[in-house]
Parts: sequence; C-alpha cells; structure tokens
Amino acid sequence: MGTPMDAFRRHLLRDAALGAMAVGMTGAMGRVGATRPRSAQVHIAGTTFARLFEPAADGGKPRGLAVDLLDAILIPAGHQPRYEFYPWLRAQAMIEHGPAQILVGPYRTPERERLMRFSRQAFYEDALVFYARRREEGLWWGDFQALVPLRIGAVQGWVYGDRFEQARRGLNVTAVRDLATALRMLQLNRLDLIAANQRNSEPVIEQLALTDQIALCTPPFAQLRGHFAFSRDAAGEPWSALIDAGMQRLRASGELQQMAARRGVAVPD
Repeated sequence: MGTPMDAFRRHLLRDAALGAMAVGMTGAMGRVGATRPRSAQVHIAGTTFARLFEPAADGGKPRGLAVDLLDAILIPAGHQPRYEFYPWLRAQAMIEHGPAQILVGPYRTPERERLMRFSRQAFYEDALVFYARRREEGLWWGDFQALVPLRIGAVQGWVYGDRFEQARRGLNVTAVRDLATALRMLQLNRLDLIAANQRNSEPVIEQLALTDQIALCTPPFAQLRGHFAFSRDAAGEPWSALIDAGMQRLRASGELQQMAARRGVAVPD
C-alpha cells in the first residue's frame, strides 16, 4: 500500500487527466458547431420593433414578422427559438460579444458590418422621416440646411442613413433614450423635430394618445432595409447560412410576401 501522500498525488493526477479530456471534447464540439448548428435552443435578441418584433401583452409568445420568419426557418430545422427583448444598444452588443446567436432587424451599414455578419436578404424596408408638432410640419421640406436653427431628437443606437449622418455634424441633435421619450419631448416643446422611422412611430404615437398633436413631415429623408444579423466569428457562419437558405425558400414560395402583408410590413424587391 502507498502512503497517504501517494494517494493524494494519484488523486491530483486523475483530476488533471479528466480535465484535459474535457477540454479536448469541448474543443472538438466547438469545431463541429462551427460547421453546422446543433439542434438546440437558439438565443434571439432584439428590441421592440413595431410589427416586426413585439412582446405579447399577456407575457406569452412574442409576435411580428421576424418571429413568423424565424419560426418557419428554425423549427423545421430542429431548433427551438428563444426570443428576448433588450435595450437596442445592449441587444447589438449581445450579438457582437455573445451569448445571442441572432439579432433581429438592424439596418446594414459599413460600421456595423465590421462588428456583425448580415443576412443576404433584407426582410423589411422603412421610410425614415421627421415628426413635428401638428401645424409645424412645414419645418421640413427636404432641405437639411434649413434645420440648422432647430432642435432635433434622434434615438440612441438608431441608424438614419447617409444623408442624415452627413448633415448631423452641422445640426443641433439630441440623443434620446427611446422613441417614446423623444415624442414626449416633442410634445412638451423641448424638441422641434424628431427623426424616426414611420413603421415604429405610428403605433407609439397612438399608444401615447398623441395622434392629434404630432404630425408626419414629408418627404422621407431615407429608405433603409433591415436584416437579421449574426456574430462575425466562426460560430455565426452556420446560423447565417441557415437563415439565408430559409429566407430564399420563403421568398421563392411567396410565403415571405404573404407573412409581410399580414403584418403590414413593406418587403424589399
């Protein structure tokens, strides 16, 4: 028989060997997962986007075009979607750094392409517009230079297109936490205009009972398309391929267009 010290050494050696085996198995599983997503729960992150990605009023399953599409693609492939809502900046960080596998709805920009991988097919299109207090819609007629003396609200983390971003440096733009806050500031005369997209804004204006006080300005200053996004590392590649193939199938069959029509969402050509 060995001494107690010998037994202790054998115990340590056994634990070290088991640990090395576990690390090796984890690495092998990671290499397999990089080529094909395993059947499992899929973490899908986003923020509330009207008609696209909305929490259920009763706490049940979320609704919207993004949910319809992802269910139609992921569930037949053996995956279980798990939808979660976060502030928009946090949702984006969760796809860049984990743990989310899919991000719902970002507009595609060169800056974001350095941080995340985008689906080939956009699944919705938005008109970017200004809102003003009613009877002040004439503050915007298409000329950004005319906005220089005005106070303009823009939601943190939102993308507004090249024209707005190029003009922003010469404008008095206030970053606002969310759309509802921006609309309240407009109502209270703390802003002269807010920049937003029409699809998101209409239901929020209605919910806040501001329909008689807030008006849409024309024309739109941009048309932007929204995508699904994935991490740029190897783990994001199979999810991107799966969603791209599913979107192509749904578009070819006409199901994508039918789903969008039911939700009142514009689909890019």
